[in-house]
Amino acid sequence: MTVVFDSLVASVVPKLDTLLKARPEPYASGVTVANKVLPVKGRRPGFKDRMVSVFQGSGAGDYDTLDDTTLRVRVICKDEFDAEDLALLVKALFEDAWGRGLVDGDPIVRCKVSAGPVEVVAAAEGFEWYMVANVTRRGTDFR
Repeated sequence: MTVVFDSLVASVVPKLDTLLKARPEPYASGVTVANKVLPVKGRRPGFKDRMVSVFQGSGAGDYDTLDDTTLRVRVICKDEFDAEDLALLVKALFEDAWGRGLVDGDPIVRCKVSAGPVEVVAAAEGFEWYMVANVTRRGTDFR
């Protein structure tokens, strides 16, 4: 069996962006979600007031139409406590299995944050937290 897996990052970024925009918490307001750290005009490249970056990690294997993949997630904020709170909210959105988070079966069927969130003590700019998420996604049979 040959299975086609669409880009996981291309699926996660807009879903996470939509979920964060719907949240009432002040530290979730104005968050930019992307697959890279975006510069802000007038500041050094790489810094954003509130930003979540999602990067593709390595895969752990595939099983029929399922694939285990690792995502690396960076949360960067101008405010120290916003960074911590936002990182914990992002973790909750990744792990929620009741349909309010990223686990929706299209394509994510399971997700567990396996490392973090932890503070990046030597962050170049602002305040940064980092986590690793193990994501199981569904693919389609290539026929």
